[in-house]
Amino acid sequence: FSRSSVCLLSVCFVKRQPDDLEKRTFTMTFAIARTALFAARRQAATTATQQAKRRMGGSSAPAPEWTGIDKIVRDKFPQDDQLAAAIIGGYFGLFILYKIKSAFSSAPAVDDSPAPVAVASSASGAIPDVDSEDFGTFLESEENVMKLVDSFEK
Repeated sequence: FSRSSVCLLSVCFVKRQPDDLEKRTFTMTFAIARTALFAARRQAATTATQQAKRRMGGSSAPAPEWTGIDKIVRDKFPQDDQLAAAIIGGYFGLFILYKIKSAFSSAPAVDDSPAPVAVASSASGAIPDVDSEDFGTFLESEENVMKLVDSFEK
């Protein structure tokens, strides 16, 4: 090998130290990237906060112009919660008046006992329902009990 080729090879394989300009360029690039990242995070947080504020409702809308009965009622109860309380109070007042009226004008007690049911004769061969009152009288006869047992065997 000649001396010039050895020098050329040694320059290619020797680790080169970065100079001052390259260090500053890398540092500035890293700083710009880091600043851009922080700015993007700040913007995302600000956008999320603004969207949450927008979803909370619109207090910037002008007050509506009321006409007719609404105008009369809104003069007395300008806020929505006041109007809602007045409506609920009105219904409660009607309920109380109804209860007081029904307490003073109560009708005489009506006997709500059921009318007597005609007893089905066991001679017709029909077996009464187990839940009916006639079933007890049906079981008093030996003949009817046998009918019931026979119906179970069918």
